[in-house]
Amino acid sequence: MNLEVFCYLGLICFPEQLPLSLALLSDQQKTEATSFLETVRDLPRAELVRRWSRLREGEWAALRRVAAQSGIRLDDLAPSLRPHYEAWILDQNGAKNP
Repeated sequence: MNLEVFCYLGLICFPEQLPLSLALLSDQQKTEATSFLETVRDLPRAELVRRWSRLREGEWAALRRVAAQSGIRLDDLAPSLRPHYEAWILDQNGAKNP
């Protein structure tokens, strides 16, 4: 799990539920997430969205590279198949980084 994404989305979409969401994490993840939150909590919403978007762009680029190595062009897949193929790639290559 990408804890930065977890924190950014928590702050952007569900700030009132973030403390409850943190309780779902393991102790180590909770410590890491809390530490990261301290560095970004006071950023403006626009900056949080920009940073989250940059992370997603990086994840998408990595996912596309792995797909290309297997001979699949994600853009050529039917939109309904993309989430399933993306999940399969992540499962095959580790959930942190494709």
